[in-house]
This record gives sequence, structure tokens and C-alpha cells, in this order.
Amino acid sequence: MSRSEKAKAGGKPIKLPPTIFSTWKTILNNYTDTNPTIELTPVVIALARLVDCANDSWEQQAACLKKATQALHDKKAILNKDQIVRVVEPIVSSGYFAATENLSRRHFIPFVEASSKHVTTENTNNFTRLYKEYISLDPINKNENDETTFAQRALTISATLEFGYGKQTVLGLFHETLVYLVTVLDISVQQVNSKETTTSLADRMNDILYLIKTLHALLSRHTTYAQPIFAKIENPQSNDPDAQLVAKLLDVLFIICTETDTYVRDCSQVAGMTIAAIINMAPTVEFARDLVLNWFFTDPTKEKKSILGVAPTLALTGEASWIERDVPILAIVKGLVSGIRTDVLLSKCPNHLEIISTLKNFQPLDNLHEILFFAINYFCSKADLQSASKVAAFESMATWLTECKSTIQSCKEDDPIMKDVSSVFQPKTVDKLVHYVWDHWDDPVDVIQHKVRAIFEITLDIVEMKATYYKENEAFQAFLQRLLTNLIDMDWHRKVKYALLNILVPKLGTDTFLKAEPNLIWKCLRAMDSLILSPQITAMLMAFLHRRITETIPGHKTIKGQNIKLNENDETKVPIEQWIDIWAGPVLRALTSTSEILRKNISNFILQPLFKICPRSFWTLMEKLQLDDNEAILNKDLQLHAFIAVLKVGRSLDIVSADAYTLASTNARKISVDTLRIAIYHLDPQVRLDVLGLMCESRKAITPISKIEMDILQQFIPLNMNCTSPEFRQTFTSHISRLLFRLRSILYAKYRTYKSCMTYLNKLGNTEEDNQKQAGAQAEADEALSSIENGKQFLYWLIKHIETSLYPGASYQRVATALRLLTALIKIFGVTELPVPTGFGDQPDFPFQVPVGTPQLTKVLIDTLMNPFDFNRVQAFDILSQFPNPLPGIESRQDAQQLLWWGLDNVVSTRAGESDSGAMVFRLVFTKYVKELGYDLYPERDIKQKAPSTIELAPVVFTDRLLDLLNKQVEAAKSNLLLAAQQHPMHGTILALQYIFRELDYNHPSVRAKLDEWKKIHHRALALVHSVCAAVMDVLSNPSPEGNVPSSFREMEEAIDDLIDDCGDEAEDSTSGPKHQVILSCCWRAVKEASALLEVIISRAPIAREKSGLISTTDLKESGILLRTLLTTIRHRGAFSAVYPAYVSLNTRLLDSPDSVTADLPAQWLEENIASITSNNISITRRSAGLPLCILAIVSSERSSKKKMLDKTMKKLLELANQEPPPDADQRIDMPQVHAYNIMRTIFMDAKLATAVLGYASDGFSLAISGFSSSSWAIRNCAVMLFSTLLQRTFGAKKTKDEHSAVNKLTGREFFTRYPQLHPYLLEQLKIAVDQLLAKSTATSTVHPGLYPILTLLSRLHPSVMDGANQVTAMAPFVPLVTSCAVSAIFKTREMAARALVPLIPSSELVQTTIMLLDVPNESTQNEIHGRLLQVQFLLRGHLYHPGLREHLFDFIKHVPAAIQATVACADMLSRVTYALLLDIISEFIFDRVWLSADRDEGLIQELRVAVKENFEPLQQVVLNQCQEGLSVPVNAQEVVIGGFLARRSMAQILVQYALKKKDVSDVVYLLDDVDYEVRLISMTLLEKHSNYDMKGMDALQQQLLIKTFQGESNLNCFVLAAKFLLALKIDFTHVPFTRVEYWSRLVEQFVNSRSQSVTESVLPLLGSLLAQVNKNTDKEWMNQCISLWSKYVVTNSHKEITLPLREAAVESIRFMAMHIFETEETAKVQLTITQLLQDDDIDIRNSVAEITSKALKLTAPVHAERATELVYINLSKSQHHFEELSSSLLSVLLGEEDLRK
Repeated sequence: MSRSEKAKAGGKPIKLPPTIFSTWKTILNNYTDTNPTIELTPVVIALARLVDCANDSWEQQAACLKKATQALHDKKAILNKDQIVRVVEPIVSSGYFAATENLSRRHFIPFVEASSKHVTTENTNNFTRLYKEYISLDPINKNENDETTFAQRALTISATLEFGYGKQTVLGLFHETLVYLVTVLDISVQQVNSKETTTSLADRMNDILYLIKTLHALLSRHTTYAQPIFAKIENPQSNDPDAQLVAKLLDVLFIICTETDTYVRDCSQVAGMTIAAIINMAPTVEFARDLVLNWFFTDPTKEKKSILGVAPTLALTGEASWIERDVPILAIVKGLVSGIRTDVLLSKCPNHLEIISTLKNFQPLDNLHEILFFAINYFCSKADLQSASKVAAFESMATWLTECKSTIQSCKEDDPIMKDVSSVFQPKTVDKLVHYVWDHWDDPVDVIQHKVRAIFEITLDIVEMKATYYKENEAFQAFLQRLLTNLIDMDWHRKVKYALLNILVPKLGTDTFLKAEPNLIWKCLRAMDSLILSPQITAMLMAFLHRRITETIPGHKTIKGQNIKLNENDETKVPIEQWIDIWAGPVLRALTSTSEILRKNISNFILQPLFKICPRSFWTLMEKLQLDDNEAILNKDLQLHAFIAVLKVGRSLDIVSADAYTLASTNARKISVDTLRIAIYHLDPQVRLDVLGLMCESRKAITPISKIEMDILQQFIPLNMNCTSPEFRQTFTSHISRLLFRLRSILYAKYRTYKSCMTYLNKLGNTEEDNQKQAGAQAEADEALSSIENGKQFLYWLIKHIETSLYPGASYQRVATALRLLTALIKIFGVTELPVPTGFGDQPDFPFQVPVGTPQLTKVLIDTLMNPFDFNRVQAFDILSQFPNPLPGIESRQDAQQLLWWGLDNVVSTRAGESDSGAMVFRLVFTKYVKELGYDLYPERDIKQKAPSTIELAPVVFTDRLLDLLNKQVEAAKSNLLLAAQQHPMHGTILALQYIFRELDYNHPSVRAKLDEWKKIHHRALALVHSVCAAVMDVLSNPSPEGNVPSSFREMEEAIDDLIDDCGDEAEDSTSGPKHQVILSCCWRAVKEASALLEVIISRAPIAREKSGLISTTDLKESGILLRTLLTTIRHRGAFSAVYPAYVSLNTRLLDSPDSVTADLPAQWLEENIASITSNNISITRRSAGLPLCILAIVSSERSSKKKMLDKTMKKLLELANQEPPPDADQRIDMPQVHAYNIMRTIFMDAKLATAVLGYASDGFSLAISGFSSSSWAIRNCAVMLFSTLLQRTFGAKKTKDEHSAVNKLTGREFFTRYPQLHPYLLEQLKIAVDQLLAKSTATSTVHPGLYPILTLLSRLHPSVMDGANQVTAMAPFVPLVTSCAVSAIFKTREMAARALVPLIPSSELVQTTIMLLDVPNESTQNEIHGRLLQVQFLLRGHLYHPGLREHLFDFIKHVPAAIQATVACADMLSRVTYALLLDIISEFIFDRVWLSADRDEGLIQELRVAVKENFEPLQQVVLNQCQEGLSVPVNAQEVVIGGFLARRSMAQILVQYALKKKDVSDVVYLLDDVDYEVRLISMTLLEKHSNYDMKGMDALQQQLLIKTFQGESNLNCFVLAAKFLLALKIDFTHVPFTRVEYWSRLVEQFVNSRSQSVTESVLPLLGSLLAQVNKNTDKEWMNQCISLWSKYVVTNSHKEITLPLREAAVESIRFMAMHIFETEETAKVQLTITQLLQDDDIDIRNSVAEITSKALKLTAPVHAERATELVYINLSKSQHHFEELSSSLLSVLLGEEDLRK
């Protein structure tokens, strides 16, 4: 398929060229004129119809061809051979070659094949004659008007080879075809090299690519014809034309492979394959082998064998071709791998072969087969390859392995070939191939993932075949078992894990998997909380379960490409139940998980394939979910979620029938309507979406929609229009769209049934039998009519609902959803008439027209154009565009003019939103009235000009008038910018012009008819864009930090003040804001819109060199100069960011230009921009302003994968940035190094260049780390920003907030495989930094600036279970350097060193390293001891929590406690800070022991607990004694002990943890009165987390908390925590010296008088909790006073103006009182407050209050906020007591803040 065909992306073929129809008409007329009496056969008649279709669409032309094809088999056609020979064959042959693409050409092939049978002589063989003309060289040299490209001709030849007669024709003219292809290929290459061509470089590359592809097909598939010609390469004669042809072809192919900067990689690779095909035709194996070795793999300085003077150059075969990033030799290697014969590959190399130095390390190399492997291995190991080269390298490896596998499969017993092929696969080589997968699986180039997967899969197959051949199966199974163990131990959130497990399933079987990991399915499902992983996990699980079926269920075998469906019988019933039981529990557990993402992914990915395999499993899950005594692992609160999710999937597969709804709930296989009603109001949006999908989705398009479903939908839709989740709204409209499609199909079917029944009734007579039939037919007709009426009523209701949802002031979500629904409705049912459904030839009958295009809806949509949100405005415009012209209700010219002036009032508004809306109105008027109807409209009032005479002229005149308006505004800005900003803003007018130019169709006849007029308009628009920018440039080019007006205005204020002074007082306008901001806003918006207008023109308008060109290359050049000026001089970030897209579009168009001078402009501009960096007078400030974007726009516009300009730019920038700034540099002037840093940072940040710039990441890191040490502050600042950008680019965007989480890291192996240059650099720099740190002379000096970034980088790595010995060796040199950082006097350095140590230590060395660090030398300082303990802490955190560890955990439990105890024994020698850290380590790993149960099997956990009890108790007892003694020592307030509070805090933490383990807190209550607030705080924090446990001493604890909150607490945080703690307890005043009333009064006093908001936030929920607990058996009068007071506080703190924490506190207070609010008359205001909170801006508040309301109203399940609001109002309306208050509240809501009666 050609590039043009690919660009169509699956589009329909283009119609046949018009010129061929005149030829056909001549052929047909000649025959009919000479044979007037002969009857034409059907096929000729059909072709005659085709001849008349010159102006028809392709669909109509194709229909004629299809009819002619059918007529071809008519007997008359077969008998009348004369018509076939004289008419059919000439027409179809000429049509075949006239078609411009294969998609349309293939329609002629049946004719060519059929007619060829009747062609007997060469004179009548038009096909052969035309093919000769087609490949004739004459048109190339003579016919300049021939528009057929070389690529099209090559594709035609290739397509001709694909069918019988065409292949016969081409092979009959094989030599002529070969000469033609080689000649035009040579011409194309010459044109590229000379740059003398009228076509673009991309088109010329397309020609070359398809010419080589066709040549390769000819040579590789038809060697019998090619062999005589190409065998002459052994002894070529200079006078032999064939030898000359071969030499010319080789020369061209060598050029293409060598010049990688010029030719795209596809061309180079196919050229390499063609070279291999040529070598294959050498007469002997030895000659072919020696030729390959001599040309490509021997010493490049030696003379190469030439073919008539043609041989590969040094540029292709020299050392440089193996080292450069684009490795030219790779194309040759890839071609040889895929093309050279096996006997040549395995032929033994000659002795004393002088191999190229690159491959000398791999010697001895016995044959070409091994040489190619190690060459490819070398390329795969290179980390600095370009992305395309890297892909090609791994693809070559996969191809090499595939060829090996194929050869091994063909080997018989004792075949010597087996040894030659398999000798490469030694353990070390296999290990290297296997490691390609986890080294490169997460490579930024996505396609690499697929290549390394293929490598892994084929490698396993080959190793297995080798093991089978040599009877080494046990070793192979052990190898697979090790692989499986490593994969199971790998982190469950690694993508590579599941792909490799998938491959291992068929090799090991499911029992082996379950033995290695019994909870395999659950652990896989649990990892599906990541959307990225879900497809891979699903594929792996399905492969596992399919394999399980074949292993355990009789009679079922997996057939690749076919779906399994289980058939139940007596033999298979039990195995099927066992198969279901394997996954049913884990799936249900996942469906009731608290993770919303996990539930959604299980529903979307897992359920459907499982139910397809076994529909019975659906009912198994449904039964399990409806059981009351479900397993404890299922979350009861989320069973409804699972029930609806399972039901939805079952319904979509038609496992549940359409009539399954029932009002009763007794039948387990029926759907209860009550359950659906609960679900449609549910709080969880996914449940609501699932129940909507349940009703909307169906496998069959005409499955009836019941009345119950429509009623539920009418309840569902209104309450879900306002959902704030974009995903919900998108899915919601998608489901409704499916329902509407289904409804249309149903209405078609029902109406057809109704008409059929009525016709049948009319035919019946009056007999008794007919009367019975009449009754049945009448009943069927009535049922159809009823169904049609129900559908009609639903659609009418939906239209009305959409219309009412577009009310003024409606939320963005409601309007957006309504417009999406309306769009779907129009797409399906049309506006004025129904669209013809797909597959229908004509419009079928439909019972009614949906009333969409009404005047009322038109006006509502026009009003929506004023919506403040751009998405809604665009949606409304798109809908109105589909309405008829003129719009309903706005038919006359006067109406259109009034609408335009209404838009004008908004266009000239200073408010951006209003001006954008006004511009959209202009767009609508222009599209509907000016362009389509030719109305003469005036953009300005009180201006009358002569009306245009034609419809074609109306758009020109209108646009010209709009340009007049802009011109006036520009003139106003030039004379008085402030007055223009306040009264004549330009941005709205420019935006309106943007819309108008976007609406122009340059191919439309109306535009073509007025080319001269439109050319003037375009030139005038471009001139005005320049004028606009010139008018505002002075303001925007003044220095301004951040691109905003600073508070002091500085220089910009002075510039703007001059403008303000000039205007005087007359321009004062208090409504438009501060004058400085008004001017600045006007200026940057003007530039923004002017740039966008410029982009529209330069990217869409035809260039003058083209036919009907409107702008010239000079215009493009001047536009480029303007945009460059804007980017390099404007300081306002918003302004130059808006200019950037226009400059990108311009550069893209210039680079695509076939004119070499024009195409070179961006490169020239780039050089000028880079040169300007070094100029001394450039001072842009603040991240170099728009200069980085100016350069980025050019380098990102390159379409080629080579990115030559990017490479050149990066090298220059790195060179500039590495230059040391002079010591006397003026810091007020931006240095070139600063600009270089900023530009590189911008380039690294660009997503478009993400993979292209990764080759420079190593250099970037080196530069950034070096920049930390610069003497210039500006460079250090830039270095920090560049380093941060590179971290994000290399490690990817954060997947969790914690940057040190494992999912945000790479393994050290992965990182240094991608960036190997960094390893020695980081090691060297780290050594320098550590030496400085350890130097005695600089003990008090600052830390080396490069230390922190290096440690940061190392800390972002993490250890991997897949790292082998080589990896440990690679990371080992860092270990002593990092551990040495423990001596630093700076805490942050010690902490970062501890983080960085974790990935350097493998789990196997954890215990050894920990003991070494705990063995502190006697002469160590406190800093060193502290640093060592920090390293121990982070090491244990980094390793012990890993779920894959087992033996290392037991080693830790046995050996480390003794080392810790030895350190504890020296506690007196430690500072209090260090001692606190030691206690923290003991607390976390000895007492708390969360790591013990971190995702481990229950059996292992029990074993670990036994070991812990045995080994930890001595250490625990020693530490407990120390802590008790330490806390018993009184604190002397006069004595300052540094870190003393930290040690006491850690002691208290350990004591509380121990008490919680014993479930007796009575011994630690005293800690709540400790003198140190840190002790009190940690004690309360730990106790509060476990407050729901039934523990001894809780009464004393509660008493202490009550006293604290009553008498006061000196520390604010402690008071807040105490109040929060009491919320979880049932308050008892029995043992406290105050009453409940006194406590209430004290809380109220604290609430009212406290100045701390945190106290207020903590007391308000406590008031609600206390009030709820004293509600019964209390003095009613006092109770009512309390409720009234509490209501007042809640209402006051629930207003939208109140801070979010206070509103949350009010919600918590309401939660405690919820059960009483709706039962008490005094709480009406609180109920109204609840309605406000249910509409709060914060979604968490809305959901919390909705849940509270649901529980208070005793609903079965929590409802969402919209439904809860409805229920609260219903509850209030039932009470007469609340009527007046409710009325007042609703009236205030309707009237808003302003009273409309005023």
C-alpha cells in the first residue's frame, strides 16, 4: 500500500481518473459503429454504464464494476468472444493500468483473468501491450505531464505479480521489467542527491521504497528468471549489459544503505534485503560466503572485491559504521539475516580470517551464522542507538532466532547442521538473550517490548528443541523452574512478569504454577488495580485457565485462534465445577474490593471471556453473591457492586434474557426491579453505570426495550446529568447512544411488522378461519404499534429533557452531557430527516420524525453559544451546523443581521469569555447565512455598502468588512492603547476571523471562482496580523518576571504609565479593572489570537506554486520572521506560549515543501537562533522566555525519524553548556550556558521528542550534575531544573505521590543498560564527592555540590530479584562510597546516602551488610553512628517488605537481633538523637513487625512468627526495661538535652506498641500526662488507631481523655487528637469529676472562644457525638436548647464561603446526629443545610453527606448526592411545620443573591 493509501487510514478507494472514461467511450463507440446490428452482451452493457460514470462517486463506479463482474459469467458473454476481445479486454486492461491505487485496481483483476482466456494473438492482447507501455522508459524522459509516480508504477507491478495472468505477463517481460525498475530507481536516487525535483523529499523516498520493494520481490520470489542475470557477479564483463545492470543496482543499493542521513530507514533495510537476494544468486556457496565476508566483515582497510568497479565504501563497512548512532551497517546485517541462504550461512569460514575489530572479542567465529549473531548482539547491547536503529537491531535478533528455529526443526538425527546451528546457544548466550526481556521490556520505545518478547519466546523454543535433541530435558525443566521462581518473586506490578508467565504456561503446565504460588490467581487479579497492567494480566490468566481446561477437563483441547466453550455432561460436570472454583473466589474477592479501579478492571477485562467459555459460571457467581453466609473475604458492603457488574456482563452476552425483570425477588434467575431501582440511585458511580449498561447493552440489535427499562431510564437520566466525573459522563452518553441505535433498529423492525400485519389484514376475508388469523395479526399489529408509541414517547421526553437541561446558568457538566446526548440523537435520528442506516441502499420507512430542528431548540442552542466553557460552545455550534439553512426561527436576512449584531456586542467585549462567545456567533452566521445563502450582512452597525451581486462574493465581502473592523481597532491601539483596551479590544474580532478562515473550503467551486478576491483578503489579513503584533510589541517585550505584571510593575509599569498618561482621565473605567492589567491583558490576548489566525492561514491556504494558490513562499518567510521575533522578544509567558503552535505549523509546512530553498529555511533559522545564544546583548531572563520554544518548534517539526536538526542542536547546546563561565561574568546578563541549559530542558520536556532525546540523557545528567558545582548561581539554578526534568523523562511520570515507591523506580540493571555511560561517570563523581567529604582538612567544609544529585539518582533505583551476579558486580563499586557518607555532619546527606544504599545491596547480602553497619568502630563519631543506623533502617525497609523473600527473612530473624542488642547495650555512649533512631528501628522491625505479613502466604507467616517469638524476646525484654527506666527518670526543665524528647518519644512508642500487642493499655495511660507533648502525641496516635479493639484499660484511657478536653491541654495537637479519639468511644461520665451538662458547656465555651481553627474543627464533631449520645432520657428542654445551639453552629459552618476543613467538621458533626435530624422538628435548618452540602463544590463532602443522609433515612443502600437532595426535600415537604421555611429557602435559591422584585 502506498503512502497515500496509508494516509487514508482505511478509507475508501478514490474514483477512477476522468481521462480513462474518454478512452473507454472511444473503444465502445468504435465497436458499436462497426457492428450496429449486433446485440450487446450483459457484460458490455454493464461496462457501458460504467463509461457514463465519470463524474460519479467511487461507490457508484464500484457498483457498476460489480454488476459487470456478475454479468461476466453470463452464457452470452462466454459465447460472444468477439465482444470480449474487442470491448471488454481493452476496457478492463486500460482501466487496470489507469487506476491510481491497488484498492481500486483489484476490481479489474477478474475481468483481466477472464478475458485473457479468449486472447489468442499478440495483436489482440491489450494487457501485455499496455504493460509494455507502462514500463517503457520513454514517458519518464519525454512526457512531462505524466502524473503517475514511480511508487504507483512499482505498486502496479507488484500487484500484477499477485494474480495468474498478470504474473505470466510480468515474468514474460522479466528483463524489461528489471531494467525499468533499476533505471527509475537510479533516476530517483540521482534526483534526491541533486535535490533537483518538483516533488517533496517524502514523496521521493516513497518512490524509492516501493521501487526497491518490488525489485526485492522480483529477485527473491522468481530466482529462476533472475539467476541467469545475477549469476554474472562472479565474473562480470564490462561489455555485458546484464553485468552493467547488476553493477548499477548494487551501486544504488550501497548508496541508500550508506547515506542514512538522507534515506529513511525503511529504504535502507529493504536495500539490505535486496543486496542479500543478489548475493544469494551467486553460482557457488563459497563465492557467496567470501563475498559477504569480504564486503562487510573483514578489515575495512583491505581492498574489497568489486563488480565492474562497484563495491561498498568505507563509510558503509568501516569502524564508524558500527559505532555511529544510526549504524549504517545494521541495514546490511538485517538484510543478510533475513535473506541469505542457510548453506551460505553455515559454510565454514576460511582460516586466518581478518575479522573487523568490532567483532574480534567474539572470536573464534566458525561461520557466517555466528558472525551475524554476534554482530546483532553487539547492536542490541549498544544503548546509544537511535530509536529506529534499536528497533531494527532487536527485530534482526528475532529474525535470526526464527531462522535458527526453522533450521533446527528441519534437522534429523545426527545431523551435522544441528551442531553448527545450536553451538551459539551456550548458557552464557541464553542468559544474555533472556535478560534482553527484563532489561528492555519497559523501554521508552514501545515496539521494543514486542521484539524482546519474541526473542524470549523463540529462545525458549530453541533451547527446548536443543534439549530434546541432545536428551537434556531435565536441565531444561530446571532452567524453566528457575525462571518461574524468579518471575513469581518479581514485583506483581511489573508488566514483564505477566508476558513471560504467559509464555511459560504451556511449557510448565498449571500444576507447576499453582505449586510455586497457590494464590496465583488472586495475586494476579489484585495487581489489576493498574489499568496499564490489566490487558497483560488478562492475557496471562486466560492462557492459564485455557491450559487448565485442556489438562483437567476431558474432551477439550485448545486450538490456536479458536475460542473454547465448555460443554457440560456427566463426565465433565465435576471437572468444570473444579475449574470454576479455581477462579470464582478470587474474582468475587476482587469484585468486592475497596479499590474502585480494581473492581472496574475485573468487570471490563475478566468476566466476559470467562462467561464466554462457560456460561454456567455466570449463574455460579450470581448464586454465591446472593448467599447470606458468604465467605469472610467478601466485603458485604460491596456485594451489590459485584452483583450488578456480573449481571451487566451476563446481560451483554444474552445469558440473561430481555424479559428477566420481575417485581418479585423469589426466582434466582430473574432480575428484581427493586434491586435495579436501588442501583440506579447508588452512591458509587460505577454501580450506576453498570446498571445503565445492563439496560442499554445487548448482543442483538433488535432486542426489545421493555416499558420497565424505559421508566427506569427516565428516572436515571435526569439525576445523572450533573456528574462531575468526565469518565462517568463519557460512559453515560456512550451507553445511551447504544440504546438509541438499538431503539432505532427496534422501531424499524416494529414498523415493518406493523405494515406487514396491516397488509395481511387487508387481504383476509370474512371466514371463520380468517377471523382467527385476523385476531392474531391484529394483536401483533397492536403490540408493534404500542412498542412504537413507547419508543416515540421516550424520544420526545428525551428531547424535552435535553432542552430543559440547557437553561441559563446550568453547570458545565449538565450542559456538556445534554449536548452530547443531543449529538448522539441527531447522529441516529437526524434533524429534519432520518439518516440512511449503514447497509441500506435506500431510505427505509420510519414511523415518525423526531422533532429536533425546532425554533425553540434552535434558540436554546444559540444561547448556549454564550456558555462560558469552550467545549460546550463548540458542541452547540457543531449541532447547529447540522440544522437546515436557514436556521428554524431565524429565516430572514433581518433576523440573521440582528443575530450578528448580538454577537458583535460580545465580540467587542473586554471579557475573554464574552468575546469568544461572540466570535462563535459570527462563525455560525458566516457558515449558515453568508457562505451558504449569500446574505449581505454587516459586521458593524450604521455602515452601509453595496450588496454583493453573487453568492460566491458574499463571503469575500463579509470577510473584508470584518477586516475593516479589525483595522479600525488596530488604528485605535496605535493611537491610544489604554482606550483601545477598554473600548476597542481586538482579540474577539481576530478570533472571529480565525473561525471564518477555518470554515473556508479551498477546494470548493465558490472559492475557486473568486481566487483573486480571496488572494487579496488573505494578503490583507496577513498584513493586519503584522500590524496587531507591532501595536502591542512594546508592552509585551518589556521585562516582567513570570510573564505577569509584578506588584511593583518595575520597568513595565513605567512603559505602561506613559500610555496611561497620554490618554488622560477620559479613558477611566472603574469596571474594567486596574489600567496596567487591562492593557497587558489586551496585548497578550491580541498576540495570542493573531498568532492563531496566522497559523490557520499558513497551514491551510494553498501556496502560490500550487494550482489556485493564495499565499506565496514570501508570505511564509515573513510570517516566520514575525513569529521568531515574537518568540525571542516577548517576555509574557502566556503570549509566547500562544505563539509556539503557529511557529510549529509553519515549520512543518516549510519542511514538507518540495522546494529545497523553502525547505531549508527552518534549518537556517535554527542556526541563527543558536548563534544568537552566544551574543552578549541577549538578556531574556526567567528560563530564557520564548527562546527555547523557538528552537523546539523547529526541531520537533522534523517528520523524519533521523532528527538531523535535533542531533545537531543537542550537540551544539551540550558544547555551549559545558563551557566554563568567565569568573568576571556579569550575572545581570543571561550567559549562553544558561540559555543552553534552558533550551535543553525544554527539549527534554517535550513529549513529541520523548524517545528521540533519550540518547542524550546520559550527557544531560552529566551536564546537570557538573552544573551543581558551577560558580554561577544562574547555572546552578538551571542545573537543578534540568536534573529534575531528566529524572522525570528517564524514570517516567510519577505513578504514586511517593517518588521512592517501587512503581516509580527502575532497577539498577535496567537503568545502566539504557544509559551505560552514566555508570563510570557517576562512580567517578561520587568518588570525588566522598573524598571531599572524608578529607580531614575539609571536615567542616561544605558538601560537594554533586553529591546530592548522585545520591538522589541512585535512590530512585531499586533492587530486583532478576539481577544476577553481573549486576551485583556492576553496582558493588558504589557501595563503599555510599556507606562512607554516613560520616557527614549534614543530616540530609546521611539520609540520602541511606536511600541510595538500598538498590546497591542485593537481598542475599542484606543480613551481612546490616550486621556490618551495626558493628560500629569505637572511634566513630555520633554522626557516623547515626548515619550507619539510618542506612540500616532504609535497608531493612527496602528489603524486608518484599513479598518474594523467604530464606533471607529467617536469616534476619536469627542473626540480626543479637547485633541490635549489642548496640542497645552501648546506649549510654549514644547521643539522644542517635538512640532515638535506634529505638525507631527496633520499634518498626522488632515490635511492630508489619513486614512479617507483607503479602505472604499464611503458612510462611506462621513459621516466621514462631521464629520471631524464639529470637526476638530477649531483645524485646532488654529494650522494654530500658524504655521504662528512661521514661521514669524525671525531666529537668532547666537542663537542655539535645534530642531528649526524641528518645522519650521513641521509648513511649515501643511501650504503647507492646501494650497493644498484649491488649492491655492500663500500664501506658500515664504517658498521656507526660511532660513532653511529643510523648503524649505519639501515645494518643497509636492508641487512637486501635481504639476499636476491646482492650483492658480503655475506661481509664477514656477518663483521661475527657479530663484533657475538659480541663484543657497545653499542646494544641494533643487537644485535637484527644477530641478525635473521643469520637470513636462511647462517652461515660461515671468516673470523671464533672457532669455531662458541664462537659457540654465547657465544649461550647471552647468552640466559641477558641482562636484556633483546629480546635473549632475538632470540637464541632465532638458536640455532635456528645449530643447524639445524650439524646435519650435527658431533660427535653435542655436537650432542645442543645439541639438548637448545635444546629446554629452546624448551619453557620456549612456555608460555601467557610473553609473546607470547617465544612468537613460540620459534616462529621452531622454524621453523629444523622439518625435524629429527620425525627426532630428543631432541625429543619440543618436539613436545608444538608441540601446545600449535597451540592457542595467538594465531591468528598457531597458523597459523605449523601451517605449520611442514606443511613439517616434508613435506605437499603447509599444514594448519590442528587437523589439524596431530592429525598431531603421530599421529607421536608411532608411536614407542615417546615413548609414556610422550605418555601423561603427555595425562593432564595431561585432568586439568587439579588432580589428580582427590586
